[in-house]
Amino acid sequence: MKYTFSYICFLLPFLFLSNVLLAQTNKDKLVSKKRAIYIMNIAEQVSGYKKNNKRFVIGVLQDKTIARSLLMGSLNRKINGKPIDVKLTDNLNHLNDFDLLYAKKSSGFEIEQILLQIEKSSTLLISENYNFEPSMINISNLQEDFIIDVNVNRMARYGFSPSSSLLESSIKSAKNWKQLYARTKVVAQEQKQILEEQQKELKEQRKEVFIKKIESLSKDLKIEEEQKRVENLKELTKAQHEKFTATRGQLKELENRYSIQKALVNSKEKEILSQKSLIDKQNEFLKTQERQIQLQKEILGEQQEKLSLQQKINWLLLSLILLILLFLFYFYKTRQKQRRLIKDLEQKNTEIAKKSKILTRQNNELEQFAFIASHDLQEPLHTVTSFSNFLLEDYYDQLDDMGKENLVYIKEGCDRMSILIRSLLEYSRIGSNRKLEVIDSTKLLHNIIKNFNATINETGAKIILGVMPEIKGYRLELGLLFQNLISNAIKFRKHNQVPIVHIHGKKLPETDNYKYRWEFHVKDNGIGISEKHQNEIFNIFKRLHARDEYEGTGIGLAHCKKIIGFHHGDIYVKSKKGVGSTFSFTIQFKDDLDIIEGV
Repeated sequence: MKYTFSYICFLLPFLFLSNVLLAQTNKDKLVSKKRAIYIMNIAEQVSGYKKNNKRFVIGVLQDKTIARSLLMGSLNRKINGKPIDVKLTDNLNHLNDFDLLYAKKSSGFEIEQILLQIEKSSTLLISENYNFEPSMINISNLQEDFIIDVNVNRMARYGFSPSSSLLESSIKSAKNWKQLYARTKVVAQEQKQILEEQQKELKEQRKEVFIKKIESLSKDLKIEEEQKRVENLKELTKAQHEKFTATRGQLKELENRYSIQKALVNSKEKEILSQKSLIDKQNEFLKTQERQIQLQKEILGEQQEKLSLQQKINWLLLSLILLILLFLFYFYKTRQKQRRLIKDLEQKNTEIAKKSKILTRQNNELEQFAFIASHDLQEPLHTVTSFSNFLLEDYYDQLDDMGKENLVYIKEGCDRMSILIRSLLEYSRIGSNRKLEVIDSTKLLHNIIKNFNATINETGAKIILGVMPEIKGYRLELGLLFQNLISNAIKFRKHNQVPIVHIHGKKLPETDNYKYRWEFHVKDNGIGISEKHQNEIFNIFKRLHARDEYEGTGIGLAHCKKIIGFHHGDIYVKSKKGVGSTFSFTIQFKDDLDIIEGV
């Protein structure tokens, strides 16, 4: 068991040394690989190469390891769209063939010699561990990372210019260098504090040794005093001499004890010194182990960061793929649904177009029928009216009272029938020759009010115009609309009350369906309309009063509703019986094309 433990203790240093060498080898490989990546990244961020080689040639001055790393890193890369060749050179001859030259200070060449050789060859120089001033681009290795220094003036002298990202990375490297210097300074201060504490402990130990030496000297002094006393006691009596002899033996014993204690103190001092040296060696060994552990932790941290980053990238890629699949599935379903909706919409549009054509044809036929009927009915009605007038003029005296009364009824019925036929003819003609134009509604209403001068003078009516906008519409039809509304407001007035009519309009905001919109209100103080009749008054020939009470045919509001239909609007009334009425209507068009074509 004893030999096995000794064997293990013998092998431990070798195992530790092998691990250190392996870690150092891996570290060197990582640094070399990172150096190659830095060189190629810097090459991509510099412009000004003048060589017309088909391949981008990188020269390495006397460093096989770096040349091998560059060669491995250039297999799947291109610079300025060119494949990369890596060549190793041992001297400063034939540097004109290189687009980029890498030189390390350990190669033994002065940077001024290198710059002199490439002065007329348009070759970019990337140096390592040289001074900043004469270099173009210099990199420095610091704890497995590189600091980039870019000499813009030197590069411009040789026809090169760095990118903004390269300059930013150079500035960032300088900041990292300062931060590392600050951290190193803090560590140095901490180590200085530890050293001061150790020096204090050493001083205390020395002080203890010094105290022990003083104690031993005091004992020596006591011995000397005892010796003096012994000499004085020689002159005493024999009894005293015997006592002195006994005392002297005791002193010798004390001297022996003192010498033994002194030897023990010296041995302890030697042990303290040897232990101190062992402690110093152990502290140094622990520091080296701490450094190695710290390096291993940093390597493990970097590897863990790379693994976590790779895992995050994998999860992100998986999430992105799932999102793309969901989006494609949603797009496919939406596309199918849109196709079905478009197909249904096309079918419905086709059906609506067919129904619209049928409805248009039926409306045209109905208007044609109304026009023909109105026109053809006038002739027999005119015949009946003529014969009734003839009978009244020539045979009035020959008829009895009943016959006279019947002839009067026939004439009045023919007159009413003639008025209805003319009204029906006018209703069928509304909008037949309409023309869309820009209308100043204020001027339009002033012209209409002039036509009511006789009625206004007779009734004392007041027509008050508010704010009136400029609109787009059909001038003749809108004139007829305002004329019917004003006429009804004056006609259906209260007895012994002056009719007052307020008219105003405004522009409305656009909607999804209509871009141009206006609204008008015509308010009166007349007899009003009961709520149950408010939806019926726009029907053709609808009357709410007897003919002897208020004259008219009941077709005026039907005209208004038809005119508003041409303007894509709506007309309605708000009224209370005995209070008055407010007729409101809207005018709206979809767009300029709608207005131009008059759809």
